[in-house]
Amino acid sequence: MANLNDKVIVLTGASRGIGAAAARELAIDRAHLVLCARSEEACAETKAAVEVLGATVETHGFEVADFDAAKSFVNGVLSEHGRIDILINNAGTGLMGSVADVTPDAYLDVLKINVMGPYNLISAVLPSMTERNDGIIINITSARAFIPDRFYAAYCSSKAALLSMTQCLHYDLQDSNVKIFALSPGFTQTDMVNDIYANPVFRAAALTPDQGQPPERPAKVLAWLAREAPADLAGVHNQVQFNDLTRRAGIEAI
Repeated sequence: MANLNDKVIVLTGASRGIGAAAARELAIDRAHLVLCARSEEACAETKAAVEVLGATVETHGFEVADFDAAKSFVNGVLSEHGRIDILINNAGTGLMGSVADVTPDAYLDVLKINVMGPYNLISAVLPSMTERNDGIIINITSARAFIPDRFYAAYCSSKAALLSMTQCLHYDLQDSNVKIFALSPGFTQTDMVNDIYANPVFRAAALTPDQGQPPERPAKVLAWLAREAPADLAGVHNQVQFNDLTRRAGIEAI
């Protein structure tokens, strides 16, 4: 198994949910974690948790949807550390509502965070990775890219765009040693999900009426993917289920 000791890992959406759980998983390897959220203060709890596990940590607050802010952040990390080994685009948002009810501005906000957020950071990080001919990018996608449903127009279309962008970039990078992955966590019980499904009408449209999996489960797969970066999984849709992916990641017994 590969080890992430001393790797510089940028993780967005690190304040809670899958992001916070992934930070704890990655900290086991004593990586240097660069934890990001909209505000630096939001990452304080995650920072404390991963420092106990032996990782070195720094926290940053900025809007991923703002290219200038993303570029400034990346330039600062590169200036300080000389490289970014792994970029994990986990920050995202959900918005439920029919096309008739979701305003164009609200729809655009979802696209800005879920699509342009990862794109902004990739655009800023990629030149340094290609120059070094080394790096890993992981985008957190969603099976909802393939499962349209009532109230999901904004979320589904944003995740479909993110997945397609990831797959296209894989082809752009096929002659390099920079790898990009799409990981769909599956239905996970997070604060965002709890907030969305507090509305019983939206809850009824969910894939399952039951509780989702704990965030620690997809976080284990995410950490495994960062460690191993299997070539056969680059540029394809990887979904956390009871399947080969989770067996390879050591969650299910073979």
